Amino acid sequence: MEQKLLAEKTKKKLQEAAQSGNVDSVIDPPSPIIRHVKWKMARTKKTGEMTIEAAKEIAEKIVSHFQLTITIMFEYFENAMYHCVFSVRDSFEEQATQGSFVPHGR
Repeated sequence: MEQKLLAEKTKKKLQEAAQSGNVDSVIDPPSPIIRHVKWKMARTKKTGEMTIEAAKEIAEKIVSHFQLTITIMFEYFENAMYHCVFSVRDSFEEQATQGSFVPHGR
């Protein structure tokens, strides 16, 4: 199953390269398949249904946990970027008041 997924990812990368006109560029190997994706696929029938109800419930928990993790990470980085930008601006303003930095323009 993992080899099949890796082959599909490689095929998709090649198609994207062909569409963008970068056929001559080196195609990097695909990244490994994420563990929860393999877990879900191993428990999914060809019809798209989960093999048992318990697997469906666990898969839903995995997806909601993954979405929550992404949301938390996004908020953390957004907050860190905000503080970084204002810290740099405050530093320049302090240097300007001391005369060690002379701003030009706006």
